[in-house]
Amino acid sequence: MAFFVTGNPPLTSTQTTATDPSTTTLVAELDSTTLITTQRGGIYLLNWWPGASTNAVWWLEHCLSTGLGSTAIRERQIIRTVTNQHAQYVRKFVLEANDRIRVRVGSTFTGDADVKLQAEKLE
Repeated sequence: MAFFVTGNPPLTSTQTTATDPSTTTLVAELDSTTLITTQRGGIYLLNWWPGASTNAVWWLEHCLSTGLGSTAIRERQIIRTVTNQHAQYVRKFVLEANDRIRVRVGSTFTGDADVKLQAEKLE
């Protein structure tokens, strides 16, 4: 059973706005080199907030490396958001050395997109 431990500070991605993103644009990313050295590998609770100025398809990817090819992806969650709306999603991941959590758009569009990622280690 997992529980929150006081003193495990959440780690957050930088939040920027991607203008006219394509499927190769990393809108947000957390890499486990930061997670592992800061709080060790293990189970992490991930909150993410995607949103765009138009309807958007989002790919939340648990990856083995920086590669964008399908062989680098352990798992992909696909969700959709509507114009000018953000949504919050919560997932648990077991992260190991060199894993990455990243968000890309599922198809190229004209407009702005942004995502915030926040991971907290569960004990």
